[in-house]
Amino acid sequence: MDGKNLNDEIGDAQADDDTTSRTQPKRGHGLRWIAVIALIGIVMWGTFDQWKPLFDGLEMGGGASAKTETKTPAKKSGSGKGVPVLVEAVGETRDSVLVEAIGTARAKLSVTLFPAAAGEIVAFPVESGQQVKKNDVIMRLDARDAQLQVRVAETRVKEAENALQRAQRLKDNNVRSRANVEDAEVIMERAKLELGQAREALSDRTVRAPFDGIVGIPEVENGDRVTTSTEIITIDDRSTLLVEFEVAERNLSRLKLDMPVKARTPSFRDRDIEGHINKIDSRVDPVSRTVRVRAAFENKDDSLRPGMSFFVHLDLPGDMLPSVPELALQWEDGESFIWRITDGKAERITVTTRRRLNNKVLIEGDVNPGDVVVVEGVQRLRPGRLVEISQVGE
Repeated sequence: MDGKNLNDEIGDAQADDDTTSRTQPKRGHGLRWIAVIALIGIVMWGTFDQWKPLFDGLEMGGGASAKTETKTPAKKSGSGKGVPVLVEAVGETRDSVLVEAIGTARAKLSVTLFPAAAGEIVAFPVESGQQVKKNDVIMRLDARDAQLQVRVAETRVKEAENALQRAQRLKDNNVRSRANVEDAEVIMERAKLELGQAREALSDRTVRAPFDGIVGIPEVENGDRVTTSTEIITIDDRSTLLVEFEVAERNLSRLKLDMPVKARTPSFRDRDIEGHINKIDSRVDPVSRTVRVRAAFENKDDSLRPGMSFFVHLDLPGDMLPSVPELALQWEDGESFIWRITDGKAERITVTTRRRLNNKVLIEGDVNPGDVVVVEGVQRLRPGRLVEISQVGE
């Protein structure tokens, strides 16, 4: 390489170094301006709410402006005062239990008559449906033999009386001993017993009404021969009808004598039959876990009959308890609770459920009628969180 070319290359290299040294300061200066502009943008974005009135006063178009206007309301909505909820006031309902059961009615007093002796019917003075009084004659049997036995027994009594009188006179005259008098007394007593038996046998030939009531259809007629196992007729005192039914053991403490009872029967579908509890059994069935209850229904107009089916309604009243909608009751870890609104804040109240009644739940706990509880919007609630009542439930 000659000397001229070498000098030219050295000169070109120096020229390049001069160009580079002049360019470097200008490039670093531009980067600093970019950083300053970015910093200003970050500051303005963080204090956008303070600058918003200035932008609102400017009439600007373009896509960027439109995006800013759509984002601003969404940001404001997210910073609301409280959780929107739907609430309802706590009510108060009596914890009543309605017992419904089906039973069969029977008469207050009811009997089927059988003769006490065998024989032929000679009189049957009653008819079906007839009202009879206590001791009225229902039926008579042929009693000729029984009457004769009574007369024979009466004669023996007279003979025993005469013998006793003679023995007493002889004793008084020291002719007979005291033992003879005692023997006569025994014979006298036996004769009286025989007379009583004869009279009872005669009485058994007549069947009488044991109480006031109404006779049914006779099973026998005049002239029939009957035995002690022959059914004659029925008598019912249906002035009051009795119906027995079962009540669950858990409701036993609510049962009281003379509690009102209502019933209906297929014969009178639109009529409520008024009654009351007449008897409560002394024990609980260990198998069914129920107690037997008897209700009495007055039958003053004699329109009801024994054997009718009765659909019984028994209202067992309980205590007055707070009631809340089913939606207000929440569960967590086996524990039930509600959200109560106090001073605009959510408060979690632990409660115990007693019973569901239609769309309400009867509860026990630190809740009073009139308290405001959350029905909808419970998912975002926390103790002490502010709420915003959107609507009050009915």
